[in-house]
Amino acid sequence: MPVDPPHEAHYTPQVFDVADVAAARRIILTPEAGTTTDLRWVRETPFLADCVVDRFRLTERSVVLDFGCGIGRMAKALIERTRCWVIGVDMSVRMRELAPAYVDSPKFAAVSPEMLDLLVARGLRVEAALAVWVLQHVARPGRDVARLAGALAPHGGLFVANNLRRAVPTDAGWAHDGIDVEALLATHFEPRWRGTLPVEIGGDVLPQASFLAVYRRL
Repeated sequence: MPVDPPHEAHYTPQVFDVADVAAARRIILTPEAGTTTDLRWVRETPFLADCVVDRFRLTERSVVLDFGCGIGRMAKALIERTRCWVIGVDMSVRMRELAPAYVDSPKFAAVSPEMLDLLVARGLRVEAALAVWVLQHVARPGRDVARLAGALAPHGGLFVANNLRRAVPTDAGWAHDGIDVEALLATHFEPRWRGTLPVEIGGDVLPQASFLAVYRRL
């Protein structure tokens, strides 16, 4: 579990600059009590994809924003289920390099947060977005929650999976900085549903230490 950071701790996103797909999988879905990276990949990915599909009416014409896409595990699952278009966003250059080959679909593209900002400034709006195990890690979650709101069409839907405590990568280890992600989300979005991972999906600790939620843009 993340601990409160010492005052001298510094944000170190280099942990996400992975060498290959195997390393990416290990950092995207860390092993937790009662489960492993491989089990989470096999069990959690289709479970979360089904949650998104069940709550958002995605079609082959829908455009979805996968914020913190990593190598595109959620994007791949959603495209396979619905044939939707997915714009993946990730701060890690290496994740963005690996994602197109992993997703292996012309309906996917991976861009930087800065490119997303430009696209939104030029008028991009998507029907739905997801942020799966990402807002717990970002340096400035308030900025990224606002980014998500800005990219969504009016009344667009957002699916979130997140730790209750932040897990910020620092040079002193994974740390909780005290920021309440759910409170930040409530400043831009209306909560529509809240749940947790089943034990058979999340293992011994993760279901109690995290939440799933669906929001609608205010």
